[in-house]
Amino acid sequence: MTGFGQAPITNGLVARWTGDGNAKDCAGHCDGQVSGGLRYVPGPTGQAFQFDGGDAAIDFGPNAGNFGAGDFTVAYWMKSSSARHVECFLAKRSTCDGAAVFWEINVGGRPTSPGCVELVMANGGFQSASSLVASRPLNDGVWHHLAWVRQSTSSGGSAFLLYVDGIFDNSTNYFVDGRPDTGANATMTTALNNARPLVMGQNVCQCCDGRLPYSGAAAELQLFSHALSAEEIFTIYKAGKMGK
Repeated sequence: MTGFGQAPITNGLVARWTGDGNAKDCAGHCDGQVSGGLRYVPGPTGQAFQFDGGDAAIDFGPNAGNFGAGDFTVAYWMKSSSARHVECFLAKRSTCDGAAVFWEINVGGRPTSPGCVELVMANGGFQSASSLVASRPLNDGVWHHLAWVRQSTSSGGSAFLLYVDGIFDNSTNYFVDGRPDTGANATMTTALNNARPLVMGQNVCQCCDGRLPYSGAAAELQLFSHALSAEEIFTIYKAGKMGK
């Protein structure tokens, strides 16, 4: 069994925020800055971040979440019971338009039903964005583990995969012009780099499109510099379940 405070997978782990009473980065150098009404509550292992749906936020700084054009994995635990529309879970975004490269995770994204978690990425220049949505709502008030994976394809694009509670849930292919990942339509994979901080709980689009601050809990946010395998993701999930 993995010991308390020990990450079950460390290969390629570039940042890890456990939520166990602070926002320190246990794997890198991107300590978070907490603001607003953030609290700490029991989590899958130890404590977790609890967001109030108001001004609570964690700023992880501009170096966190710059994945370039390479493969990556974003993994975390979350617990939500919100019936509100779109809540802002995690974002690295400068403006609420398509003029800049960004990525974000929302709760209650497309399809527009509460609890459907969505990853959105855009290459800037008002080009098409790509999104991947969980196959079912996750606002049932229990802890769920999510892992979002970008994995290079042989045709030069990227496949995006979502795992929920250690099991494959959904996938999509991404091209900067919105076309499917097939044959001659192949294009370059977007380099997801910008100078904006990675922020949990808030998003710049709250000023413009009716999004709301996150009102649930989160723990064990981990960023990896490669695409984790299904077995590695299940190992992380199982370690969290055993720690409950």
